[in-house]
Amino acid sequence: MRSLRLRRRDPRPAPPAHFFWRLVFPGVVVAAGVAVLFLALEGGRTVLTQTVGSVEEPIVLEPHEPGYLELVGATPTLLSLHTDGGSLTGVAFMARTGISAGGGVVLLPADLLVVPDTGSPSEGELLSETFARGGVEAVGQVAEGMFGLGFDEVVEVPTEWLAHSMGPAAPLPYLLADDLIEAGGDGAQRVAYESGRYDLTAADAAAVYAHRNPDEADGNRVQRQRAMWESWLGVIGRAPDPEAAIPPADSPLAPFLRALGAGTTVVEVVPFESIASDPGAAPVQFLGAESRAWLRAEALELAPWPQQPESFLRPRVQLLDGTGDPAIRDGLADAVVAAGGVITVIGNADAFGVEATQFAYHREELVNDPITNSIAIELGVDMALIELGESGADVVDITVTVGLDQAAR
Repeated sequence: MRSLRLRRRDPRPAPPAHFFWRLVFPGVVVAAGVAVLFLALEGGRTVLTQTVGSVEEPIVLEPHEPGYLELVGATPTLLSLHTDGGSLTGVAFMARTGISAGGGVVLLPADLLVVPDTGSPSEGELLSETFARGGVEAVGQVAEGMFGLGFDEVVEVPTEWLAHSMGPAAPLPYLLADDLIEAGGDGAQRVAYESGRYDLTAADAAAVYAHRNPDEADGNRVQRQRAMWESWLGVIGRAPDPEAAIPPADSPLAPFLRALGAGTTVVEVVPFESIASDPGAAPVQFLGAESRAWLRAEALELAPWPQQPESFLRPRVQLLDGTGDPAIRDGLADAVVAAGGVITVIGNADAFGVEATQFAYHREELVNDPITNSIAIELGVDMALIELGESGADVVDITVTVGLDQAAR
C-alpha cells in the first residue's frame, strides 16, 4: 500500500494589495462608524425630547344609556309654486312622511286670500298678488305663517317644467268634468278641452293644470289640480318600474314624487271659505281662522318633525329622558311640537331617576317668550323649576328633561 506524502511547493511572493483595499475601504469603514454614532446620538436626543400627544377615542353610547344624544332630522318638505306666463296658478305643499315612501300633498288656490290672524278679509292679500309683489321669497314667508313651519326648499315650477316633470309618467289618465274655455284676442271664446276622458300628454296635462276658465272661481281649478295629482301619483305607483315614471333627476319634484308615488299618500285641498265681493263676481276663497287651524294641524300631521321657519321663531328643543323609560319622553314629542317647539335633539339625561320634569332656557331673551312658556305649560312643568341654563349647542334653545312626574299624565 502506497503511503500519501504531502508535497511542498516552492514559495511564491504574494501579489501587491489593490489601491481600494489599502486606502479607500478603511476610510469607508471609519466614516460609517462615525455616521452610526451620530445617528444614535440624534435618535436618542429625539426620543428624549419628543412629546407624544394623548390619544382620545370617542365613547359611543347606546340609545338606552344615560348621556346618549341624537340630532333629529326634520321631515323633508317642499313648497312648489306653479306658474304660467309669470303668474301664479297654484301652490303645492309636499311632505315625505315615510322613511322611503308615503307622505302627503296639500294644495292651495293661487287666488287664496290670506287674512291676518286678527284681521278681516279686507286686510288680506291674494297669494297671486303676493307672488306678483315679491316672488318666491314673499310667498314662502307668507306660507310659513300659514303652515306654522319652515320648508326645506321653496321653488317655482313653470308650466314647461311641470310638463318636463310629468313626461316620464305620461300619458296621464284624466276625467275632465267640464269644458275648458279660453278667450281669444278678439274676446271670442272657444273650447280648449272638451269634457270627457283623456290620456293626456305631459304638455296637455301641464296646460290643463294651469288653465282657468274666464270668471271661474279658483276653487274649481284647484280641484282639477287635485285630480291631476292623484292621476300622476297613481301612474307612478302602478308602474312596473316606478323609477322610470318619476320626474327626471333635474326636477326638484323628483325625490318627492318617488316617495309619494311609492307609498300611502294623501292629496288634499285646504278647506277655504268663500266670499263674494260683488253679486255678479266669482267668489273669492280666503283663509280664515278655522282654515288656518286646519292647515297647521294637517301640516304637523304630515311633517311631525317640522323645520325651523326663517320668518319667525319656533324654539329649538332638546328633549331628554330622565326616567329610564324612553316611551314617556317620546309620548311628549307631539305635545312639544303642537305647543310651538321644534325638536332638534333627542336623547337621555346624564342620569336617570329624575323626579320632576326640568325646563331650562339657554337664551335669556326666551325666558318670557309666549311660545316657550306655552311649551312649559303644555308639559305641566312646575314654574318654580324653570331656570336659565348654560349656553347650549347652537341647535338648542330649550332643554326639557322628562321626569317621573310625566308618567302619571
